Amino acid sequence: MFGKLISKNKSLITSLKLFSLLFIGISGGYFAYNAYHLDEFHEQFFEKMNSIYSVSRRFSSYYNNTGTTFIPKGMHDYNGVDVWVKKPSDVKLLSTGINRLRSQLDEITDNNIWTIAVFENPADYVHFDPARPLYLELYKNNHDKDIIKRIIQREGLGETYRYFYGCNLKLTERYVEESSNQKIRSLYYPIYNDRKLDALLVIDIKSNLLNESLKNYNNEFKTVLFSNPSKHGYYIKKLLPCASQDPFYVGVNLLAILKVSLTPALLLTFFIQLLTSRLKRRKFSLQRDLMTHFYRRDYYEKKLLSQKSFCLLIIDIDNFKSINDTYGHEVGDEVIRTVAERINQCIRQSDIAIRWGGEEFILSFPVMTKEQLELKAEEIRHIIQVYPIHAIDVTISIGGTVSDTLSFTEAYKVSDDALYQSKHNGRNQSTII
Repeated sequence: MFGKLISKNKSLITSLKLFSLLFIGISGGYFAYNAYHLDEFHEQFFEKMNSIYSVSRRFSSYYNNTGTTFIPKGMHDYNGVDVWVKKPSDVKLLSTGINRLRSQLDEITDNNIWTIAVFENPADYVHFDPARPLYLELYKNNHDKDIIKRIIQREGLGETYRYFYGCNLKLTERYVEESSNQKIRSLYYPIYNDRKLDALLVIDIKSNLLNESLKNYNNEFKTVLFSNPSKHGYYIKKLLPCASQDPFYVGVNLLAILKVSLTPALLLTFFIQLLTSRLKRRKFSLQRDLMTHFYRRDYYEKKLLSQKSFCLLIIDIDNFKSINDTYGHEVGDEVIRTVAERINQCIRQSDIAIRWGGEEFILSFPVMTKEQLELKAEEIRHIIQVYPIHAIDVTISIGGTVSDTLSFTEAYKVSDDALYQSKHNGRNQSTII
């Protein structure tokens, strides 16, 4: 019982060690995989932002090549774009261009564009897609024609017409639109002609763009990247292109790494143990007798045939046929198992025990003197006969030999002759020649 408990504890410790190694290995590998993809996502998201900027800049060409038409004061709808006119004016009809711009931006951002607006300078009219209450309130009731210029000055976009490259537009920090509670970032792009500010393109982008991009990326590449600074220990913190505050902040969630790694580590541990167990059972069944757990004759005999010296014992259960006939084969099998268990108690791990036949066993020992082999034979004989098995007085007869000149076949014959003498002289005795 104590031995089985030790065996179970060893097995548990082995399982824990295997699981720990696999868990550490999988976690480390998955962390490296996520760290690599963190850089990949960073490049991909920045490329997406630059694509938004590129598409937005192209709107100036459409604006400059669009004619005007006279529109009276009030709110008007042109192709789904709201046009608010403060006073009767010649108005550029930008609805087709705005619709095309939204279509292109929605494709890039997965429909995360909140509002597109074009403010004319001076602010006599404005295009909205759609007309948000905040914008309507701001421009419908505002009589300050310099409000667009103040936005340009505040965002540092006063002379972007001088730029040959770089940021001639501006991305604001995240903020909450009061009327809708929508979190957004606004993109301002001033349209200049001959150094004169003609219009301001404003594109409100949902701040959820980052989280949705992360979600899609995680789903595609099976990563666990997060945008919440409190949830990760390894991250990239960098300003988005053409932004001066509110940095891009994305990292690897270490806790999520461990959670994701737990299941495959457990499954792999189970699979390896199952496979190892099956291989051990397969190996055991090929080498060992299932009843006694001694070596099988067909497995070990070839090893004996190549051996050069011998300390052999042949053991045979006395009157075994009578036990089978009297008590049945189930009891007979139990007698064989118990005899094998008691023999096993008397030998070392380095000693070889083989089930040679039905009730016959061979024991092969490392170098022993004849006297030592005689003592071992008597020890085994005594432990069998001293305690009944299933209330049956069971005894064994033993024959053996010590030789470094005989082949196995010859040593076996000598031992078998010695066993015959033990049987002939009354059984329950040992004879060593």
